[in-house]
Amino acid sequence: MMIRWSLTVLLIFIAFAVCAGEVLDRTVATVNGHVILLSDWQDELRFECLSSGRKLGDITAEEKEAALDRLIDQQLLREQMRTTDLKAATPQQIEKQVQGLKDSVLRDNASQSWEKILSTYQLSPKFIEERVATELEQLQFIDARFRPSIQVSAAEIEQYYKEELVPKLPPSDPVELSDVTPKIREILVQKKMDQMLSSWLETLHSQAQIRILPAVPDSERNSSQVETQ
Repeated sequence: MMIRWSLTVLLIFIAFAVCAGEVLDRTVATVNGHVILLSDWQDELRFECLSSGRKLGDITAEEKEAALDRLIDQQLLREQMRTTDLKAATPQQIEKQVQGLKDSVLRDNASQSWEKILSTYQLSPKFIEERVATELEQLQFIDARFRPSIQVSAAEIEQYYKEELVPKLPPSDPVELSDVTPKIREILVQKKMDQMLSSWLETLHSQAQIRILPAVPDSERNSSQVETQ
């Protein structure tokens, strides 16, 4: 009897919420059975706006779509990471990365506190830490998977030096190739990793069962949420 009464109360509460125009969280995509919620999508958009110093209302439709694509990519990577033995990001690594983000944001918002800024973007410190940890662990995974197979030749380094670096340097401040070789090598390694990752993700997409659900109607959006259409 008590269980039946509790269920009745729950159904009444849901009915009142819908009548009041509140948006209940919903699925916007599935990746191999894993659900991506509207709130996940909104949080990703808020985080990207925070990181780039943009207002929530400045997001374009193309950027919203790209953010959802990145959430799908993150889930595909998560599935691959389950089969590897990678260490979780340490509290020190997370704290350092969060501090870097915090310093960057506060430089452009000197009159506001970090807590106030997070409140403006409707993000919590816990979410920031979890989002940063995810990023660190995925970068570690990508590096471990692709870096060992990447080769950068001396000719590629010299070409980058002559075509990309030298033209940007003032004639009065020349830099020798030998002095910048390690930095150029790392730049080229990162470029090749990006290319390999992009190609691999395309393969994972083609093999996965991905479903994008219909858009959220304008009439059902809560004005306090980031619009995703």
